[in-house]
Amino acid sequence: MDASHGVEPGTSSTTHERHSTPGVIEDGVLAGILGAVVVAVWFLILDTAQGRIFFTPSLLGSVLSQGQDPDQVTSINTLIVFAYTGLHGVVFLIAGIWIAWMFMQFEKNPQFGTILLLLFVLFEAVLFSFEAALFPQLVGNMGSVTVASANIFAAVAMFWFLLRRHPNAMLRLRDAWREE
Repeated sequence: MDASHGVEPGTSSTTHERHSTPGVIEDGVLAGILGAVVVAVWFLILDTAQGRIFFTPSLLGSVLSQGQDPDQVTSINTLIVFAYTGLHGVVFLIAGIWIAWMFMQFEKNPQFGTILLLLFVLFEAVLFSFEAALFPQLVGNMGSVTVASANIFAAVAMFWFLLRRHPNAMLRLRDAWREE
């Protein structure tokens, strides 16, 4: 290994960086899992406090997959809980990969990163509005603050994780803001 550059002889520094830098898929999967777990734990805490553990995934799954009215869901359907949890996980994996891609863009081009950050905030607002417009009784039943809090907690956890994995992303973004 070349002591002056920390790179093995015969390899370029870009090859070394490619192997030492986490990939978008890896980061995205881990961030997605973290976001999904944060939301699941948030609703598990709320459900447990109300004495109806796993009610929220049963409610959401029943409304989404069976078209039930939220007021009709009074019991917990284990099959629906598992099915909804799977859907929840897939959605967060997709979101995690998208956010990890955003961080890759931050590192490459901080100015583009600013636009992506604003797009993410817009995406969160649109997602919540979509949830409220498409399923107003569901959001009303669960509480809009509860739903918005879950989204915010997940986003913060995912961003925190990715910032830990990519500390240069924020440094490059700060440098770009100072230059303007």
